This record gives sequence, structure tokens and C-alpha cells, in this order.
Amino acid sequence: MAKKCIICDKDAEYCVKDTSDYYCKECALEHFGDLSYLITAEEQAKRLKEALERELEEEKENEDS
Repeated sequence: MAKKCIICDKDAEYCVKDTSDYYCKECALEHFGDLSYLITAEEQAKRLKEALERELEEEKENEDS
């Protein structure tokens, strides 16, 4: 499911780290001026997936104990 910009509702490409604030490129540039302060939505999804996988592994290890 694609994330939407919180300002204009276009498809979002960037987000503020560890938040659910997503922005399209135009709104991100307008509000932050420098995209290096933001992470890409793809990067955020990857981080969430890795965290979920670690959590599932820990849960499985606890069940096996």
C-alpha cells in the first residue's frame, strides 16, 4: 500500500525518521529545503520489515524454550 503525502495527498517518497509523516518530493523540499534530513519511504519500509522479522524470530525462540 503506497503512503500518501500528509499535505497534498500525492504518493509519498519521503518521511521523517521514526514517524508516520510522509511527504511527496515537492512538499518535502518546500517544508524542509534539504531532503537529506528525511529518509525515503522505501528505506522506512525496509527498516520496519527488518524489525518485524527480528520480533518474529525472538518470539519463535521464546516458544522453543
